[in-house]
Amino acid sequence: MTMLYQAHSGLRYLVLLAAVAALVAIGAALATGRPTRAARSLTTAYTGLLDLQVLLGIALVVSGIFYGALMGHIVMMVLAAVAAHAGSVLARRQTDERVALRMRFVGVAASLLCIVAGIMAIGRRVIGSAPPTLG
Repeated sequence: MTMLYQAHSGLRYLVLLAAVAALVAIGAALATGRPTRAARSLTTAYTGLLDLQVLLGIALVVSGIFYGALMGHIVMMVLAAVAAHAGSVLARRQTDERVALRMRFVGVAASLLCIVAGIMAIGRRVIGSAPPTLG
């Protein structure tokens, strides 16, 4: 269980890094007016890492780590995953590449805000670590 907690806690940094990288790539594509493959690829990587993070979180809850403040964390993280996926799905349906880039940007930014709120909901700092709270 400790290894699972460490994996979940450590993956947070990759998720945050992928979100920032995706926002930078999308922002650059919007600023230059030239869509880039990096914007789409980094958004996909971010969404995949976020999905893995949610899966690890579910495994932690199933393994018995649960306490009251965790409800807010879980809700915010599910909303983060929904926002990331919604941005990608809406972007794929667009024929105008600039509108698609905006959809991706909004999806990643909204999910990043949910992640920050979800981390803070359990009393943790976004950057830093603390031992697991078991109740």
